[in-house]
Amino acid sequence: MASRRVRILGLVAAVVVLAVVVVVSVVRDNQSKVKVQTQKVARQDLTSAVSASGEVKPKKYVNVSANVSGRITRLLVKEGDVVKKGQLLAQIDSTRFEADTRQSQAALDSSRAELDRTLADLQASRLAFERTQRMFKEKVISDQAMDQAEAELKVKQALVEAQRKRINQLEAALASNQDTLEKATVPAPMDGVITSLQKEEGEVVIGAQSFQPTILMTVADLSVMEVEVMVDETDIRNVLLGQQAEVRVDALEGIKIKGDVTEIGSSAIVRGSTTPSTTTANAGTQAKDFKVTVTLKDPPPSLRPGLNATADIVTARKPGVLAVPIQAVVVRSLNKEGKVVDPGSVQAAEGEPRPETGKRKAEEKDGVFVVGKGQVGFKTVKTGIVGETEIEILDGLNEGEEIVTGSYKTLRTLKDKARITVEKKSERT
Repeated sequence: MASRRVRILGLVAAVVVLAVVVVVSVVRDNQSKVKVQTQKVARQDLTSAVSASGEVKPKKYVNVSANVSGRITRLLVKEGDVVKKGQLLAQIDSTRFEADTRQSQAALDSSRAELDRTLADLQASRLAFERTQRMFKEKVISDQAMDQAEAELKVKQALVEAQRKRINQLEAALASNQDTLEKATVPAPMDGVITSLQKEEGEVVIGAQSFQPTILMTVADLSVMEVEVMVDETDIRNVLLGQQAEVRVDALEGIKIKGDVTEIGSSAIVRGSTTPSTTTANAGTQAKDFKVTVTLKDPPPSLRPGLNATADIVTARKPGVLAVPIQAVVVRSLNKEGKVVDPGSVQAAEGEPRPETGKRKAEEKDGVFVVGKGQVGFKTVKTGIVGETEIEILDGLNEGEEIVTGSYKTLRTLKDKARITVEKKSERT
């Protein structure tokens, strides 16, 4: 009876030990597996876009400045006013210009009166010369008297010509002063809206004759609006004239405006600057952008110049292509046998040198981890256009294959042929 009890206890102990071994083995096995998130490769419509920020501007606008320097005596418009071409916008103090014009007019009138007098003298000299000439033919007067009469006639003719030239000069001076006087008024250069008023009545302005004339206001045609955005130099190769764009304006939440690319800058601009990189010192290593203009279709009435905006320019559309999440495509180094190098030895973020196999550096390839029989295998792929969250797969995968899509931290260190366990959706973060 005692021996039977001992056998039973021994059997129970053996079962317990076996269970413990199995549990420990399962735990260790589970601990050796990598938790991953997976997804099957499927076809979908893919749109690639370049996003860039910029500012809303009217397609046509004019910065209005005074043509002459002086004080603003009248300012006849305010911001938001609708104006017509030629409408008077402002008046510059014209007191001096009016005086100059009156002075020129008086000098011209005096010179014309003088011309009348010299013409009369010329007529008298001509008559005297004709009488002298007749008397000379009749041998009544000497050669000296004849020569004197002829010389006097030529002098009078010269005085008339000189007076006429002086009148021409005075007429030109008067026209110049009248032009200056007219320029003391500031007319609207085009039909439009006053979008900016930078000066007030009573302020002194510098005229257009200087290198830096004072801008009084801006007149803009708000019927055609556009957005000027700065596109990164790495994206500009994908942007073409005529491509469609969708514009979001920060101040108009929830509104998306359609547009088309109508202008692409030909010169790179150093980021944060307004001048081409060719004119900027030490621009070689600095980040650069290209100016791209998107003309808007049917802009809302609430759209105003100067508002910040973001344009998503559609650079490619492809229907029904194989696509996977962008983060699923990772880079791995392959040795000369084509085997995947342990990612732990090629962490670029740690600043370590690239691994070498023999004398040749390991080759980097884009690829995804394909799931099969409880483990993953790295498979190189050829990629195409990039959407908002998906990337096109041109070669290397088949529809329906299951691939690893996360987590991002796991994908960074995931090894080829690693054993995995798939997380349930509720476990994913």
